[in-house]
Amino acid sequence: MKVRLLSRNPSDFRRETADDIFKIPRNHSAAEHPFSCEREYVRAINAAKLGKMMGKPFIGALEGSTERVTSISLNTETLGMATFGTADGKVQFWNVSKRNKVVEVIAHESEVRGICHSNRSRLIYTCSLDGQLKQWRMNYDDIVSCWKQPLSSVLMKWTPHCMDHHPSSNEFLIGGPESCLLYSSVRLDVPLREWSWGQEPVHNAKFNPVEHNIACALTKDNSLMLIDCRQDQPVRKVKMDLKLNAFSWNPMEPFIFTAASEDYNVYTFDNRFFKFPRRVHRGHVNAVLDVDYSPTGREFVTGSYDSTIRLWKCDSTESFDVYHTRRMKRVLVVKVTLDAKFVLSSSSDQNVRLWKAHANELIGPIQPRQKASLQTCESLRENSKTIQKSGKF
Repeated sequence: MKVRLLSRNPSDFRRETADDIFKIPRNHSAAEHPFSCEREYVRAINAAKLGKMMGKPFIGALEGSTERVTSISLNTETLGMATFGTADGKVQFWNVSKRNKVVEVIAHESEVRGICHSNRSRLIYTCSLDGQLKQWRMNYDDIVSCWKQPLSSVLMKWTPHCMDHHPSSNEFLIGGPESCLLYSSVRLDVPLREWSWGQEPVHNAKFNPVEHNIACALTKDNSLMLIDCRQDQPVRKVKMDLKLNAFSWNPMEPFIFTAASEDYNVYTFDNRFFKFPRRVHRGHVNAVLDVDYSPTGREFVTGSYDSTIRLWKCDSTESFDVYHTRRMKRVLVVKVTLDAKFVLSSSSDQNVRLWKAHANELIGPIQPRQKASLQTCESLRENSKTIQKSGKF
C-alpha cells in the first residue's frame, strides 16, 4: 500500500528565533490581488508624506566664532576634521564629529580668503587680505603646538583673493588682483606661471580633482577662464551676463563643473562645449554665493543670499530639498563632508551649522528589517515621482 505524505520545508513557516514575527504565507498571483495598483499608490503617497514629516535635517551649530567664517577646508585623510578661516584673521581647527573646537589662533591681521590641505593633510596653507601666505605643519598627536608658529610665511606683493592646492604635486593656485598664478611650495615668493585674460581680479580658482593639469578661474568681469597648467595662456574664456561667485568640479565626471551666479541660477557646464551651459538649475530667489559637489558626483549643494541651502540632483533642474532656520542669515560657504552624509554651512550670523545631506536619513546602526523597510519606501518614492499628488510631497 502506498502512502502519500505532504512534505514541507520547515524554514518556510518556522520562526528563526522566539522573538521573531510569524511568517505569513502569501499568494503573489495577480488574479488574487485585483487592487494591487491602488494599494501601491496609497503606499507611495504615505511614503512621500512620512519622508517629509520625519525629516529632521538640522543636527547642530558649531558655536564659538566672533566673526563670520569665510572659508572652510576639510581634512582629506580623516573624517570629521575641518579648518575654518574667519573674517577677523583667525584660523580654527575643529573636530566636527564631536562639535569641539580644538584650537583657535590669530593667524592673520585681516580676513582669511583661502585655506587648503596638502601632503595628505600634513601641511596647511592659508592666505589673507593682509597679503601674507603662511604654511603650517600639522602633527595630529599634538595639534595645539602646531598652530603656535607657522612653518614659513611670505609677504606677497599683492593681495591674494583665493587659493587651491594641486591634488598630486607641491603646487597651488592663487587668485590675484590681475591674474591667476601657479606657485611651488618649495619657493613661495616667485610664481611658476601666470595666466591672465585682461586685467581683471580672480576671486575663485580650483584644480580639477581628476584631470590634475586642468584648472578653472572666475574673474570680476563676469568671466570664466579654463586653464591648462602645461600652457602659458588660458585655453578658453566664457563671459556671462552677471558675475559668477563660485564653482565646483564634479569629482566623478572630470569635464563637468557647476557655477553659482548672481542671477539667482546655478549653471552646469561641460568644458568640452562652452557655447551653452549643459543645464540651468533654478530655485533660489537671490544671488547664489557658493556651491559644492558631493563625493558621489550625483548631488551638489548651494548656499544663497536668500538665507537658504538647497540640495540638487545633477540631472534635475529643481532642488529636492531646502534647508533654513529662523536665525540663519545669508549663507557664505557650503561644504559636503567626505562621506557624503553631512553638509557644513557658514552664514553671516557668525555660525557654522551641521546638516544631514538627506533630511529623513537615520544616523546610527539600523536593523536589517528596518533597512529593508526604508529601501522599500525609497523605491516607492522614486517610482511615484510622475504621479502628481505624490510628486508634490
